[in-house]
Amino acid sequence: MRATNGSRHKALVPVLGIPMLERNLCALLGSGFRDITVAFAADEPAIDAFVASRAKALADACGANVMPYREVRPLGTIGAVRAYAGRADAVVVVNVDNMTTLDLRELADAHVTSGAAMTIATHDEPFTIPFGSVTVADGDVVEYREKPAYPVRISSGTYVLGPRAIAAIRPDVPTGVPELVSMLIGSGERIAAFEHNAIWIDVNDAAGVARAETLIRDHAGAFERSAAWAKNKT
Repeated sequence: MRATNGSRHKALVPVLGIPMLERNLCALLGSGFRDITVAFAADEPAIDAFVASRAKALADACGANVMPYREVRPLGTIGAVRAYAGRADAVVVVNVDNMTTLDLRELADAHVTSGAAMTIATHDEPFTIPFGSVTVADGDVVEYREKPAYPVRISSGTYVLGPRAIAAIRPDVPTGVPELVSMLIGSGERIAAFEHNAIWIDVNDAAGVARAETLIRDHAGAFERSAAWAKNKT
């Protein structure tokens, strides 16, 4: 993000005037979550200040608690969840660069009902092939499609971890989602898939911000409920 969109940390980049961190925080608060942790590198004072001011004000407005988790050294994409060992039956994890209308409460409830160690939100994402695709039968081309898009089932970057999954994360050891999934599968644990059709976009550069803004404008009713809620709270 910094390579194409300025020096600001990705989490604080505004999408239609609202930082991505704030949009995700509002999605969690709007879904009824009241114990929220923001994990970030310890050398990012701007995020620290945002959590202590704007994030705290939003949380206070609805009786919630938001706390910073400063990673003195990188813990990977899921390692910080280890801090919740023994403290929660389920931890919902969202990535700040994902903008989505996914129902986080429904996701959490589905995880608890499933009995799985971990649940991964999944959806079909279209990928465009940069070439012409042909179908060949008996040596003849019977169909030609220019740069077709094919759906691929992907992780939506949103997870729920139960106690067994949290316990599998070793303390102070950098752990990514792929490593955790491999460890859980290797130990015989079940990982549930929460399939959804919610709007979703991954925002990693200036072009992604522009696409996200267009997407949110086109689906204002679905996205702007949390944004309007945020603006009215403080």
